[in-house]
Amino acid sequence: MHMLRTSLLSALLAILLSCSASANILANDTCDLCIMFGGTLKEDTYPEYDHIPEEMLPKNLTCAELADIFSSAFPDGSDKMCYDAVIEFHYECCEFETSTSQCEQAVHSSLLGDDSDYSVDVVPLPLNEKQFDVGVGMDYFALTSIDIVAGTAEIFMGILMTWNDERLRWDPNEFGGCFNTLFRASLDLELTNIWVPPFDLLNRDASLDNLPDAYGIVNSRGDVFWSRFGSVKALCFFQGLERFPFDELRCSFDFASTAAFPRIKYN
Repeated sequence: MHMLRTSLLSALLAILLSCSASANILANDTCDLCIMFGGTLKEDTYPEYDHIPEEMLPKNLTCAELADIFSSAFPDGSDKMCYDAVIEFHYECCEFETSTSQCEQAVHSSLLGDDSDYSVDVVPLPLNEKQFDVGVGMDYFALTSIDIVAGTAEIFMGILMTWNDERLRWDPNEFGGCFNTLFRASLDLELTNIWVPPFDLLNRDASLDNLPDAYGIVNSRGDVFWSRFGSVKALCFFQGLERFPFDELRCSFDFASTAAFPRIKYN
């Protein structure tokens, strides 16, 4: 969500500070707050957006006023900046004839139902692309244990992985307006519903596969966000034992792909 809001704020700042922001841009594919997702605009509703600084976006705007800003800012409704901005206000400003649960159920049936040929074993490499990009972010929280005799160290950490799987795209307009849903995601091929990157701790005693199960969040553009938290344990070749306990112990945690597929690039 932080990435989405950052994109939105950057876009709106440029719009509001630009003299072209008030221009009336008319295009069939302009960025529309609700129609692009098959909804009806609740014009007089005042959505909550206290998390957005006032210098970025004036306070107390109605959904109709926000819709005017978006349509003026993004002449191309397929622009990712438009998508990120619209979904920030999607549920508060739009009415739909289908419930969110019904919409997501229909998406699941369409993408992964009995008639689907989706395979969790196949890397979702786009046509004519030479490599597949996967974003990786890690947060270290605490050292939970260290065993010099066994040569292990355990840490509590968080890992976020992001990628795009074009096989998981859908048109919200056709399903009732939902723009994201959850899918079971796991390194265990028997448990996962979607392909996940083969990425793990190489010098592992307890791997990322031991982290608690977590769903992957997938949006209608096929972007997947998979976040997990837990403990991992590494087999260590400790450095700094010569002067122990007066030196600093060092142990490396080496993360990398565990598959032979050379086209996956982790960023």
